[in-house]
Amino acid sequence: MKSILLGAASALALTISSGAFAQSTSSVTQTNVSNTANVDQLGSGAGAASVVNQSGARNTANVRQRDDGSNFSNGSIPPASDSTITQSGSDNVAGVTQTTTLSYNPNASTINQLGNANTAYVTQVDDENSSTIDQTSSNNDASVSQGDATAALSDSSWGNASSITQAGAGNHSATVTQPGRQNDSTVAQLGDTDTATVAQSGVQNGSTVLQSGVADVADVGQSGDGNMSDVIQGGRNVLATVRQSGDGNTSLVNQTAPGGVRPIDSAAYVSQAGDNNNSDVYQRANSGYAEVVQNGNNSDALVRNYGNRSVAYVWQLSGSNNDATIEQRGEDSDALAQQTGSGNTARITQREDSPPTENYSAAIYQSGDDGMSSIDQDGDNHIALNVQTGDDNDSSILQTGSRNVALVGQYGDDNDSDVTQAGTNQYALVIQSGSGNASSVNQSGNGNVASVAQTSNNDISTVLQSGSSNLATVVQ
Repeated sequence: MKSILLGAASALALTISSGAFAQSTSSVTQTNVSNTANVDQLGSGAGAASVVNQSGARNTANVRQRDDGSNFSNGSIPPASDSTITQSGSDNVAGVTQTTTLSYNPNASTINQLGNANTAYVTQVDDENSSTIDQTSSNNDASVSQGDATAALSDSSWGNASSITQAGAGNHSATVTQPGRQNDSTVAQLGDTDTATVAQSGVQNGSTVLQSGVADVADVGQSGDGNMSDVIQGGRNVLATVRQSGDGNTSLVNQTAPGGVRPIDSAAYVSQAGDNNNSDVYQRANSGYAEVVQNGNNSDALVRNYGNRSVAYVWQLSGSNNDATIEQRGEDSDALAQQTGSGNTARITQREDSPPTENYSAAIYQSGDDGMSSIDQDGDNHIALNVQTGDDNDSSILQTGSRNVALVGQYGDDNDSDVTQAGTNQYALVIQSGSGNASSVNQSGNGNVASVAQTSNNDISTVLQSGSSNLATVVQ
């Protein structure tokens, strides 16, 4: 009862002690026993309002709002901080601190906690920040820090928004830090024992994290400007890490399985240090891994990893206007697309076979410009490699059957290579170090070997092997 009276007295004092320009108001309602509410509104000539409603036992709420009001003048709209805390249940803790250094201060913080043993804290330094925390399950923890006192002095830290929703089975942890300007973060954790960390220090970044699985972990860091990150995760023990230090990048990581729980111990990593890149990662594989690194500019990456125990890498390390796509449905497979030139296109497709014994390996390296490369694997136990260091080269590798190997190197310019392997234990090697050459290798038998070397210019080679244990060598 003593704490209730102190809360009411504090509210009354705050209501009648403010100056003529604006009033601070506070309303505290507490029921049951052992509740504590501390409201400290220190603004002079500024607006502040706080409503705390606690039902249950052993709840704690702390609200502290300050505004300097240095630029407040008669006839203008007063700054306004607003905080609403509603707690129902037991052992809840909520704290809000809103501090500004400029007169314009429409800060707002709403915390709603309906479960047991929840903890939430919000710190907003400068003006136009907004935070909403809604925790309806138990044993959750949420922390939001927006704004930076030093940066606020130069008016470069304001206008951030954060929303955290934690429900489901509970045991969630969410931490959002936004010291920059006009950043927006949304975290929704609806599963069990999930963790989300979002740090945005740039300008006008947006982050969305939705986790509905068990023990999901999402870590998003955006230090550039104008970036957008979306992480959607379900299933069990999935992990996603996104780092965007460039400007104007977009990233999507989706690790879910339609209609059921599939991802187990999967992981995804996305790093975008360049500008205006786009990355989409869809992973529904057990024990899968997908990685996208974009250090160049204006490039696109798409990864669909649906094969169990398969890994996919897209490395766009330099250059611009590159495009890479990896689609994996085969199990126990690996794929790599590395692009350091500009204007290149890479496609890797690893198909599902029955029974699932795919075990594919495919790699594309493009350090030249305007190259096109595709690898399509079906069957099992294939190896394919394409290296393009020249410009305007085109390579296609198609593998079906079993245990085929295709190696293609295009070191000149304007070369064309097509390799088709439909049998078993085939081997094909194509080297094009000249320019303007065309090579076609078609193997449909068993145990055939084809070797083509085109070192001069404008040559044409066609190799057709349909028997068994044939050997063909072409040197031009």
